[in-house]
Amino acid sequence: MKRIYINYWIICLMFVGVLSCSDDDSETLFSETPTERIEQRNSELLNLLLSQDQGYKGVYFTKNDQFGGFTFYMKFNTDGTVQMTSDFNSETDIISSSYEVRLGTSTELVFTTRNHIQKVSETSFGDTDGFRGTSVFQYFSNDNGIITFRDVRNRDAGFLTLEPTGFTNFTTESVVKAQASLAQRENILPTPTTSVFQVLRIENGNGISNFNLNYDPANLFASPRITSDDGSVTEFNFGIAFTEDGLVISPALEFEGETYVNFVYDAATSSYVSSVNGTTATMLFSNDPAFIDRDFEALPDLGPRGFLYRPRLGSNPLTSIGFDALIGEISANFAGGGLGAWSVNDVQFVVDFQSDNCDTFLFIQLLREADGAAFNSFYCFEKGVLNDRKLFLTYTGPTPGNSEFFEPLVMPLIDFFNSSEGLIYTDEGAFTSNLSSFSNKAGTFTSAENPALRVYGLWFS
Repeated sequence: MKRIYINYWIICLMFVGVLSCSDDDSETLFSETPTERIEQRNSELLNLLLSQDQGYKGVYFTKNDQFGGFTFYMKFNTDGTVQMTSDFNSETDIISSSYEVRLGTSTELVFTTRNHIQKVSETSFGDTDGFRGTSVFQYFSNDNGIITFRDVRNRDAGFLTLEPTGFTNFTTESVVKAQASLAQRENILPTPTTSVFQVLRIENGNGISNFNLNYDPANLFASPRITSDDGSVTEFNFGIAFTEDGLVISPALEFEGETYVNFVYDAATSSYVSSVNGTTATMLFSNDPAFIDRDFEALPDLGPRGFLYRPRLGSNPLTSIGFDALIGEISANFAGGGLGAWSVNDVQFVVDFQSDNCDTFLFIQLLREADGAAFNSFYCFEKGVLNDRKLFLTYTGPTPGNSEFFEPLVMPLIDFFNSSEGLIYTDEGAFTSNLSSFSNKAGTFTSAENPALRVYGLWFS
């Protein structure tokens, strides 16, 4: 009898539990229908876009693991039009086009007709796929008036951020600001007198850390890197977007507990500086690279083969603007001496590490433009010396004949190889230029005395 009562009460409790669960199912989790929630989200975004009568400043990173970004200025209007300019290129005039706020996979901002923002998805810019941008953006968040969108094409690496401009006259100020940020893009590039060594330098309580910046101006992307003697590599990767007073990077640079995003341009030092909690991260032109690797160890084998710089093989950006100017200086020396138009046709450099009997020499072939006649000249050096990861050479003089006559005219090139602080060599794989590609090993020599001078060439097989 006792067992019967126990079973009876268990059944009753189970029945009550079922009824309780059934009652919970009747509760309403949301006060709005799905359609109402969607409409509310769309209205929220549209109201935000229209709330700024002087528009927004936008920074758009299309794919921050491969490309940098661009700055836009947008003014959204109630009639479904948007006025826009950008620093994508020199065409900074304001363009009016259409936009919509609508439901896609979520609430989306869609630029429905062509404007500046469509340039980032055109294949005529950047690499063969352009900058892989889009004109459709998913509304992600609103943080005190700063609106963040995700790129539907590159959802994990593409971001558009809008913040109020604070302008008093959108029409005039937006164009001025776009032109200013476009000009900033030039400030990060080397000039004929700036060093080819661009460095990311971080200074904090632990000291100074330098990384070779490895900036790619075509894709607005940087890969700061340092290689240790043991072969270990420390590397960061981020895209760069330029603003009217500097630049912003994405993803953020995180180093020893600090995060760096915004960099301000310092015209006095031609550098970009980010200051955070008493620490600084600086992108600058340095007299020295962050690290000289061990490529110089190949020179005893490569040197006797001969290094060739031949302008007619095509150009490569590794030959610096400063070195191009040096070659131009030689032509100017001939013209200034009343000799007419001459050009450097060929430069060959052979380095020997055993003999001082002019087995290390510089060969320069000069072309007289009037009749196409070529003249050869030879300049001797003592044997090469490797020290402190650099190549050191000592000039001894010209060989008899034309070389003596040409010596003062070609002295800028002789001085380059005779660098008192040595030459820094880098291995650059196979030879490539805008005109040619060869399997020959290629490399660069940079003057440590004047690091604005760097030449790219190939080694004879």
